[in-house]
Amino acid sequence: MSVNSESRLRILLAAERLFAERGIDGVSLREIGSASGHRNNSAVQYHFGTKDSLLASLYELRMAPLNERRKAVLRKIRKDGRQGDLRALVEAYVLPLAESVSEAEESSWYARFANRYVLSRKSFPESFRDGFASGVYALHRMIAACLEELSVPVRQERIRQLQLLVVGVLADLERRRDEEQLSPEDAQRTVAELVETAVALLAAPASAGTQR
Repeated sequence: MSVNSESRLRILLAAERLFAERGIDGVSLREIGSASGHRNNSAVQYHFGTKDSLLASLYELRMAPLNERRKAVLRKIRKDGRQGDLRALVEAYVLPLAESVSEAEESSWYARFANRYVLSRKSFPESFRDGFASGVYALHRMIAACLEELSVPVRQERIRQLQLLVVGVLADLERRRDEEQLSPEDAQRTVAELVETAVALLAAPASAGTQR
């Protein structure tokens, strides 16, 4: 790894931790530079330019490998003709991130960072859709197709709540894991129950007055 690449990675890891701890808007670029060990107050701007560019680079670092895992699962789902199997789609949505959190050899901050991000931003930038978030958006479309009995606004709300549920629970799992409050068996139980809850959330009938 080049010195320049190593410097960028240190900044990204420091940013991930600080964003996870204090939120996207609660951290300045100068604080990120300092936490990454740079004495130059403009180090982050030099490498990334803006906070939005830093966020995009951080997501690319984490989401690119997750996206490949999701796309591999989606290829198998399509090969097996299970595009209409809601549980299979939910597992494809949940398990790559859950396994990444559970299998991390060192402290992990990505799920907590992602949770902060989805709570502070309405959606990912458009550029993510065909790039390293393409698997997530493909799953959104396939899940929506399984909910044809619901109106479009209700489907969109269910998928938004799915995102909040999954990222929120896995952020908590990540925290508990790093604080050594979580056994492997507890982690497996949490993920299994998350899948069950997510399927139930999506499959529930629309509440009175919302199906329009």
